[in-house]
Amino acid sequence: MTARDDARDVGLLLRYGLDPTMSPARHDVYSRLLDRFHTDPDLRTAFDETADGLGLRVLTADRSAGLVLVAEPTSPLAVTDTSRWLRIRGTADRLVYGLALGGTTAWCYPTARAVREPGTRRVTALDVDRLVRDHAAAIEAEEITLDGGLGEAWREYATNRKQVALTSSGRLKRDCTVRMCEDVLLMLASFGLVVVDRTVPPPRDELRVWRSTDRFRAHIAIAGGPLVRQTITGSQVSEGHRQAGQDQSGPPDYGEPFDERGE
Repeated sequence: MTARDDARDVGLLLRYGLDPTMSPARHDVYSRLLDRFHTDPDLRTAFDETADGLGLRVLTADRSAGLVLVAEPTSPLAVTDTSRWLRIRGTADRLVYGLALGGTTAWCYPTARAVREPGTRRVTALDVDRLVRDHAAAIEAEEITLDGGLGEAWREYATNRKQVALTSSGRLKRDCTVRMCEDVLLMLASFGLVVVDRTVPPPRDELRVWRSTDRFRAHIAIAGGPLVRQTITGSQVSEGHRQAGQDQSGPPDYGEPFDERGE
């Protein structure tokens, strides 16, 4: 292989790694380049130097997840505009979305063991919302102690926002927490961190059933989860939910119907 060949292959690997829809299991060129990434020191050196210059870091590179990259905050490839998925009108919206992101991570990977083990985990916006609200209730009841009491984020989510609010046409309003959780899941899907699970019916027409991916697991296992996730999984709330979350067949049944009035 010449230096020109290596430069071309580095570019192709970056292209594949930055496209969550590509899989080495379904793409022969990607598979061959991934083999070279592991066995050819010249290609690996050229790739690492190029990635470093772009502010990219390799989280994992295997046939299951593919080449998973994460961009440093200063990278020109870092995601800085989430308006395509999230409607952030101020600090309050940002807090709610942050809890939804943390709740999604905690639901899919509730324990260190779950992060280590391969396998997908089913998740819906209702699961995430219930987990966050259960935790907020435990904080408010002083079963869990946080500095400053309930905390601004938890209060905004559990007290100031409705679980469900409907438009005149019966659609979920953008500022109710179930819809905001769904928006977070849609954003994660755009990066290949969750995918639609079509084997079971969705809880509502405008909601979907999702499954986590090995890319998501790699992000959590190597890059680490957000502080919100650590707060949720480090508590005693919803222990039954977290235990059941290890079952790859899907989340537990809450035993009661979802109240669309949000009561």
